[in-house]
Amino acid sequence: MPTESRCFSFEIPHEEVKGPLNLIETVLSGQTAEPEWLRDDVSFTNVEMLSGIPVKYTVTQIGNKSKASLRVRGITANSSNDISADLKSRVSRTLGLHDDLNSFYNEFADDEVLSLTFKNLRGLRLMRGANLFEGLICSILSQNNSVRLWNRSARLMMKHYGQKVIFPDGSQEFIFPRPEALANVNPRSLRSNTSMGYRAKPVVTISRLVVNGDLNLRKVKTLPYEDAVDLLLELPGVGPKVADCFLLYGAECLEAAPVDIWIHRIVSKLYFGGKKVSRLTTARFLRERFQNWAGYAQLYLFDYARTGKIPRFASVS
Repeated sequence: MPTESRCFSFEIPHEEVKGPLNLIETVLSGQTAEPEWLRDDVSFTNVEMLSGIPVKYTVTQIGNKSKASLRVRGITANSSNDISADLKSRVSRTLGLHDDLNSFYNEFADDEVLSLTFKNLRGLRLMRGANLFEGLICSILSQNNSVRLWNRSARLMMKHYGQKVIFPDGSQEFIFPRPEALANVNPRSLRSNTSMGYRAKPVVTISRLVVNGDLNLRKVKTLPYEDAVDLLLELPGVGPKVADCFLLYGAECLEAAPVDIWIHRIVSKLYFGGKKVSRLTTARFLRERFQNWAGYAQLYLFDYARTGKIPRFASVS
């Protein structure tokens, strides 16, 4: 049981949010490099390690999209250190609060397709992962998988192989497993315990590469986009979509544009007039057209292609 703890709360004022913010749309976008934060009405809770300290925190939006601020409340285990400043920085980065969304909207206001998404998705931001290893593993889990199922596998993996933390409020939580914990697992056991199927073997292999020093994800993050993709594609279980997912949501490479079935369909139909194009062509088109906003363009198009909130998009099939 923890011997010391610290409860804390703070706000991130709207002056520190660059443009509009829609917290609910952002967290529930289905596009993350970590398990989806748990929802309680309009609030979301996450548990992670911060500066070596287990922390559980809840984020709530205050105000409307145009003038939004955030209230953050949390508790630490095994520490009385004040981590409010570190957590404020982490939350701001994770939720992309410094991304200038108004510049994004203005720059592509004349794009006939993308601009249709702006009204209803105003304030949707791109979430970044806090841990590169977690980001890569979750990207692998998401391959050919629904958001609900890959999140279920990730949560089961945390329960079986992650660090268990009992917080002073009595809650029992699990931290995402370290590479060492997964490197020693039998892939068959991992598959059985998490229902992740064929993904278990590459998860274990990549964990071993990280532990052995044969894969340095921090170095991958510093590489130019094309070089990073080439390196990632050499890894088991990593194809173009997984590589782009990791680079965008895990490594903050905003020119990466993951192409799944939804993005492939909408770009083919609405930008290429229904002409059949490859997924690689689709990804290259997004990078060339939207440059450093390619990841954001993908995020907005994905949401509309998936939900069909605009009638014109609902026919994309």
